[in-house]
Amino acid sequence: MSKFCENCGAEMDDNQVVCPNCGNGAEAQTATVEEPIKETTTTSTSSVNKENLKKYGIIGGIVLAVIVVIALLASLLGGGWKKPIDNYFKGMAKFNAKTYTKAYVKFIADDMDLDKDDMKDMKESLEDEYGKNVKISYKIKDKEKIDKDDLEKVKEYVEEKYKEDVKITGGYKVSVKATIKGKDKSETNTNDMYVYKVNGKWGIISESLSPKVAKNYLKNK
Repeated sequence: MSKFCENCGAEMDDNQVVCPNCGNGAEAQTATVEEPIKETTTTSTSSVNKENLKKYGIIGGIVLAVIVVIALLASLLGGGWKKPIDNYFKGMAKFNAKTYTKAYVKFIADDMDLDKDDMKDMKESLEDEYGKNVKISYKIKDKEKIDKDDLEKVKEYVEEKYKEDVKITGGYKVSVKATIKGKDKSETNTNDMYVYKVNGKWGIISESLSPKVAKNYLKNK
């Protein structure tokens, strides 16, 4: 079957696209081929910042959780009870009134009212016995937890003797090996010290305040 050119009416073969007479249809053969538009994914600065903040927030949360766990473990393992003993000997070794009084619970420290002159007297007293260049060191040999009933007796003792309303939630009997060494003499002794958690903070009420001492005091009142 023949077909005819839409432009000039000339007869064309069925398989012809361009008219042999007038050339109509040639422009259809030169259609422009457009390259497909590539889709590109762009990430805005704000999106990146949000992702970074989210990442840093997660890291910060992990770090905070680790710190909390460490602090909790230190508390559970009784790390806080060592600090008063450390302050006690460090204060003596440096003849520093502030450090020394930090070893004691607040109401005891307030009553002590130590100053530089008091620590100077302590230094002179030790030098008289041990010689110049006195050095003090200590080592904790053992500790024993004080039970709840005995803590209650210590609480009663404090309230009776010092007229202080306190809450005592922990306590240790600590065996301490201490050495005092001067130019002329050196001495090492192992003694028991008692530390208590009073109103949430560890401290010394009296170095030798054992539950037994508290009981005897209350018994004789």
